[in-house]
Amino acid sequence: MTLKIIRVPLIAVFLMATLFSCGGKREADRKTEHDVRGKVLATVNGVPITEEDVKLGLKRAAHGEAVAPEANENVLRNLVRNELVYQQSVELGLENDPEYGRKLREAESQLRAFQRQEMVAVYKEYVKNKAEVTDAEAREYFEKNRKKIQTKLHVWQIYSRGDEARIAQDRKELNAGKSFEKVASKRFPDLPKGMNAPWDIGYLHWFQIPPAWQGVLERLAPGGTSEIIKGPNERFWVIRLVDKAVDPKITFATEREKIVDVLRKRKADELQESMLNRMREKSRIVFPK
Repeated sequence: MTLKIIRVPLIAVFLMATLFSCGGKREADRKTEHDVRGKVLATVNGVPITEEDVKLGLKRAAHGEAVAPEANENVLRNLVRNELVYQQSVELGLENDPEYGRKLREAESQLRAFQRQEMVAVYKEYVKNKAEVTDAEAREYFEKNRKKIQTKLHVWQIYSRGDEARIAQDRKELNAGKSFEKVASKRFPDLPKGMNAPWDIGYLHWFQIPPAWQGVLERLAPGGTSEIIKGPNERFWVIRLVDKAVDPKITFATEREKIVDVLRKRKADELQESMLNRMREKSRIVFPK
């Protein structure tokens, strides 16, 4: 197999390399070798071209193709050339080109969106690690909720997403006396014989109950059917509680890890809200009219 040497069209790399250079700024604002992290492979009038720049160029150029060993040098030469073009363009005032400015603003916006999204994940992990749960707190939660934790709930469901009218019709048929199975089975007209009913989701443990069902399911008696339950993202359910079963084998020891997860999430949510409220109080947020 012949390896293909990549001749790199580095428009995207060139754009990312200039993300922090706003239209009216000159070369004095460009990062120098001392400002960057990672191995510097070349400098052009003090502006570094790094190993990460080359990796990005290869990634964008290869598209899954085999890369020749000399491709790194090829990419590096193109980066040096494009940096020279960039610097000369700035000297000529070409950074004021309207189309270039539009694309640069779009790329900067994408970078800011990436930074926010990634930092949200880092922030949540930081807060989660701050939310510690003691063994005493977990035991207290188990004792207060022992009955709920030890009870398994056998549930059937009729589910619809984005079609409230359809599930409203299903509920109307149930009110008229049609069996739950017949109403639920309409959504599965070609169900093979012998296959388990897809509306029967079996026994649920306390930590498996969807948030939208909580409270509703606990109030149902065996054989009872809920009204339409509305959940996020236009999700709708009608559920039936088939049976309740208490399992004494469910103990604090078997549930400790799940309880800690629940309490940690609760603490993390409260801590995050508290931290954000403090940040809002000392921040100036303006929505221009």
